[in-house]
Amino acid sequence: MDPGKGRLSQYKYKGRDEESARGKRRDFAVKLRKDKREQKHDKRRDLEAFEHEVESFIQNDEVGQRIMQLRPHIENDAHPENQLKALVDLRRLLAATRELPIQAAIESGVLDKLVTLLQHPDPEVQYEVAWILTNISSGASHQTRAVVESQACIPLCQLLSSPVAKVKDQACWCLGNIAGDGAELRNMLLGIDALETFLQMLVTEQDADLLRNVSWTISNFFRWKSPPAPLEKMHRALEVLKTSMSEDPEVLSNLSWAVCYIAESTEEFLDLILHQFGARFMQLLALPDHDAQLPAIRTMGSITAGSDEQTEAVISMGILDVLKSLLASQKVHVRKDACWTLSNICAGTYEQINMVIDHNLVISLVMLAQSTDSFKVRLDAAWSLCNIISQGNEQHAAYLILNHAIAAILTVFSQDLGDPKAVLVFMDALERAIIVGDTMVRREEVQQNPTKQLMIEAEMDIILIQYCESENDDISKKAEDLMGYFDADDEEEALGPGVQAGGNAFSFGMQQPPPTSGGFNL
Repeated sequence: MDPGKGRLSQYKYKGRDEESARGKRRDFAVKLRKDKREQKHDKRRDLEAFEHEVESFIQNDEVGQRIMQLRPHIENDAHPENQLKALVDLRRLLAATRELPIQAAIESGVLDKLVTLLQHPDPEVQYEVAWILTNISSGASHQTRAVVESQACIPLCQLLSSPVAKVKDQACWCLGNIAGDGAELRNMLLGIDALETFLQMLVTEQDADLLRNVSWTISNFFRWKSPPAPLEKMHRALEVLKTSMSEDPEVLSNLSWAVCYIAESTEEFLDLILHQFGARFMQLLALPDHDAQLPAIRTMGSITAGSDEQTEAVISMGILDVLKSLLASQKVHVRKDACWTLSNICAGTYEQINMVIDHNLVISLVMLAQSTDSFKVRLDAAWSLCNIISQGNEQHAAYLILNHAIAAILTVFSQDLGDPKAVLVFMDALERAIIVGDTMVRREEVQQNPTKQLMIEAEMDIILIQYCESENDDISKKAEDLMGYFDADDEEEALGPGVQAGGNAFSFGMQQPPPTSGGFNL
């Protein structure tokens, strides 16, 4: 068993295991900087068709023919001027990094000679060759692998010690592409101790452009989670990064992504990351235009996905005050991750849920869930509301029932959630809201169950019937359970006082004012 999962199961869920609780979550989606555009060859065409395209390109296209004609000049050491000119020509022909020219260069058989030329005494030759290999490595995965299989990695690492800045920079760029291709090639680079070289460069180099590439390459070493980098490599990187968080916006963003990827990969270093980087990340979260804002909120969100104590530590740093502004960010990914972070806090202790309510964040979440924002933002906003209902106490659920949350949840639930886990989270919350609503009726706090009323008005029976036919047994059973709360009398009831519906969004008048500054009373 993953020790991280074992530790997670000890918290939060009041007798339920981690999977059934579906409270706190870890999101591993990351933005690749490597300019592959992920044109994965096997997803677009079969190998035979691609080979036919390459053959046709080489035979019939002027660029393809020119690439094939350059090999003899590149391999001819007797004429260094012509050799260098041929290298420049090949680099220019590959400048667009299109898949067919890159493959033509590979098919020409010139890679072995290019690797040999990395050790040429002329820095201009080294530079041009490293640039060509950078262009090739920026192609599809099989093209990046071709660079690795030509044994280019060790001589590229040796060029990181070049006295010529642009040679070091270009070698760094190429190795960054290789590290960013996937876990297998990253592990190969780890095996030749390339990460340690880059960490040392981060400390010793002064050139700003080079440091931007170095920091980006370091982030690529931790980008991949299947499998993640070894724990000792993560720990070593964190040791260096804690004293190397540059004020250069791009370097700081790259290094913040490295920390973010480590936080996403394992719970092992969450306390260390919070201690070493938490205060700096909180500063970055207050800078709306800073590129490091997204990795900063994603890192803090990963920490809130840990234990109650770790969540509490993040709250004590003032995250709830910051989240309110992040929910209104101009950047959709920041809004999404702010909602995700809140969903983790909302799966925490009763006191942590109280603080979310005290900061009036429920109103912001309701507004986002019912807005025209990106569906991913609306989904996570509604997920946060679901967590309060499911993970909180009865009074928390009642507060949300009386303050727009069910309408917001139904607005999102009426769409295709695209994730069985999300479907179950929403169904759990609706079931809890129905049960609490029935209790409110018995106590004469309301005349009719608000959740049932809104579900009937939204014609949730149609959606639930569809889920009853789901191939997922948990979903079908939960849908049948929800259907069981409604009988013929329910469907004939008119909407009660205070309930309105209009268009595709459902809402009802506020029945209870938001909590005062004195705190949410239980």
